[in-house]
Amino acid sequence: MSTANETTETHETNIVSRLGDLIASNALVSGDRLPPIRELAVQFGVKTGAVRDALLMAQAKGLIKVLPRVGAIVQSVADPQQWQSIAEHLGDNLENVIRQGDQNLFHILETRETLEMTMVAKAARRRDLSELFRLREILADMSDIPLEIESLEYAKLDVEFHLEIGRLSGNSLMTSLLRNLLHEVRPHLDRIRWFKNRRAAANQSHSRIYSALVGGDAEQAQTEMQDHIRVAYNSLLNEMREPPTMNGVRTAGSAS
Repeated sequence: MSTANETTETHETNIVSRLGDLIASNALVSGDRLPPIRELAVQFGVKTGAVRDALLMAQAKGLIKVLPRVGAIVQSVADPQQWQSIAEHLGDNLENVIRQGDQNLFHILETRETLEMTMVAKAARRRDLSELFRLREILADMSDIPLEIESLEYAKLDVEFHLEIGRLSGNSLMTSLLRNLLHEVRPHLDRIRWFKNRRAAANQSHSRIYSALVGGDAEQAQTEMQDHIRVAYNSLLNEMREPPTMNGVRTAGSAS
């Protein structure tokens, strides 16, 4: 179970990742000054104390320098992938937290739902048609797989679809966390039988999510994403209502 310190650290590292996005999107270079703490707090929707702690964390990584009565100065942006590597490192730490103890599957699914609704809304607000090519390509590949056959490739493309939306959201830390969550739920989702009607419904759901992103409609994108994830959630919930099979035969009292 996560401790309060782990939760606080996760919050701060998320802000560090957003600072990296801010530096990249504004093409800031070494020596440029970041906005004041209060302005950053308003922009990120967090408390000033959280921004201050995140700046100190970024300074410890050598990414910025905090100077008294001056503010935060960009220290190093020579390698833009440095921010990405930090996010991946933090993602690995989060993976260890997820795998500690016997995590409740439905708690993981609820976390995934909250995370993906946030990410798809961010992706819609940041919508750039030129950036949607890969997502559309994945969607086309999924639709090309015949509904009559079961395909491991379909499950793989489904994961890629969701991770690509994470990339479009611009938040590498959220995407890393989502990758870890999907890794945890994938074995359970693979047990769901992807019959013809279910695959067709999934394709339509993916298409509605894509259309909402094309239209830049964050609210509609969230609605479609929630409905889409709830299908998997409810399928697993229905599975829990059935007793397990023993030697290939359902136990007494199971539905026929």
